[in-house]
Amino acid sequence: MSYFDAELKTLLPFVVLGIIIGIISFFLNNTLTSFILMLIVAVLGKIALAKITKIAEGWKWWIGNGIVVYFFMWLVVWTILINSPVIR
Repeated sequence: MSYFDAELKTLLPFVVLGIIIGIISFFLNNTLTSFILMLIVAVLGKIALAKITKIAEGWKWWIGNGIVVYFFMWLVVWTILINSPVIR
């Protein structure tokens, strides 16, 4: 059962980070800067969560259990905000 606990400990913070960075990317209004910010936060988030949760897994595990979800959350939030006629 601890395997699923480790997945949840990494998944939920990456979901929240994806939403926050998606909103920040919308306000940056620059595609390249937003993409670079997303990558930097993904790497820093992995490093911080690895130290906080003491999960000693490789990059492949982190990509599969958090970074992919983080990327898609960032992309969905950013795309919805860019295409929303109410906000613009």
